[in-house]
Amino acid sequence: MKKRFNSAFVILILILFVLSGISEALIRDGSIPGKSGLSFSSIRYSFRTLNVTIRNRTKYNVNFGGSMIFLDKNYKVIARAELLNAKIKRHSSRKYNAFFTYGSGHEAESAKYLEWEF
Repeated sequence: MKKRFNSAFVILILILFVLSGISEALIRDGSIPGKSGLSFSSIRYSFRTLNVTIRNRTKYNVNFGGSMIFLDKNYKVIARAELLNAKIKRHSSRKYNAFFTYGSGHEAESAKYLEWEF
């Protein structure tokens, strides 16, 4: 006996999988202006926190920390995340957990530009 699935049942299952996903997104990669040899990648943000990987490609240990400022298309600040100071060893990377002091991950998702403040 062959069983057939109802198409409404399959659509319902797909909707449940989509809605049960984690509310994080991957946005940008690039170099950090003003800090030679440092770059960032894998920015993932949720509503209250932000995760970012900072890479140090120099031969020196570096202390790094500051603010990430998310701007809209009119260069208006829509979100701000603070990274606490920590040491990044030479030729390595470090994952930072930042927190939003202004806005949230939802606003940062719509940002067109990203600036760094040290």
